[in-house]
Amino acid sequence: MSFLFISHTIFISVFIFRINSNIILYEKDIRKTMKKLKLLFLLTLSAFCVTGCDLSQFVSIKDNTSQNDGSSNQPGEGTEDEGGETEEGGDDTGGGDSGGGGIITEGYYKGIDESLSGEELLNQLRDLNKEKLENEVGYKQMGTSPSGKFKYTDYDPATTQYDENGQPYGTRLISFYSGNPAVDGMNREHVWPQTHGGTSVEDDIHMPRPTIKSENGSRGHSFYIEGMKHSQNGWDPAQESFGKEDYRGDCARIIFYCMVATRNLTLTDDASRSSNTSNNEMGVISDMLSWNLRYPVQEREERRNSGAEYLQGNRNPFIDHPEYACKIWGSYNQATKQVCGGN
Repeated sequence: MSFLFISHTIFISVFIFRINSNIILYEKDIRKTMKKLKLLFLLTLSAFCVTGCDLSQFVSIKDNTSQNDGSSNQPGEGTEDEGGETEEGGDDTGGGDSGGGGIITEGYYKGIDESLSGEELLNQLRDLNKEKLENEVGYKQMGTSPSGKFKYTDYDPATTQYDENGQPYGTRLISFYSGNPAVDGMNREHVWPQTHGGTSVEDDIHMPRPTIKSENGSRGHSFYIEGMKHSQNGWDPAQESFGKEDYRGDCARIIFYCMVATRNLTLTDDASRSSNTSNNEMGVISDMLSWNLRYPVQEREERRNSGAEYLQGNRNPFIDHPEYACKIWGSYNQATKQVCGGN
């Protein structure tokens, strides 16, 4: 050990002398000097470590001194901090305080007991929503064009601008169910139908969605039922020529949110009750739980959640934590147990 240490020390001393000579007499190119200093650094480390030290982390450092002065990072050499905030997008669907698609919710759910399920978890989410909700936007204020508040929640990202607070909005809206952009000619779709009690949450921007008029008439007041296309007995956006299949997930998570927003509504798994307009029910639970699992949170939902929080102060927890749905309603009946795997 002593012999190796002395040998390294002698070698380093000689090397330092040579480098100093080169710097003073011959070296005017600072990039070459930095290379030598880097090598000196490695040799110094080796003198003190001799054995057992892992120098790979130093050796693998990219030698940026060989690049032109002022050059920026090349593609693939990302500068994003590990574990930093993830921007809109990505495929993360939950865990901790990360949003369903990667949005960091900064402790929004820190008071939620993750061990709870059923009515206990639902009630905690209701209490949280009540605490966070500052004001509801109002049904009329949502508008039917980008001049209304929908411009913060349902905007076409290709038209993104920023208000005086740095909040993104758009000059064109995206139609619910189809994803088609439009500037006007929109209706306000009650995702929870009016005739099934949807008026109790229609002022909350988390529930209504802007929808092109020609695409809005087909559903009527039907429950969401997979494979159905009827104005009363059941409806599925994927059955429409304009409908996008992955909007099934959006529909389910909005309906689940309504159960958090008010205690005046209930869910059912009885498809036959779809045509009954004298109740405050919505269904069917088993299909919506399935949609929630099969169709992950989309970027449009993340944008919408952020915009709604900006306007109202509250978030849709089923966008940030899709797993809450099965925790709450997964044991409703045998069909929901099968969907949620017994959760």
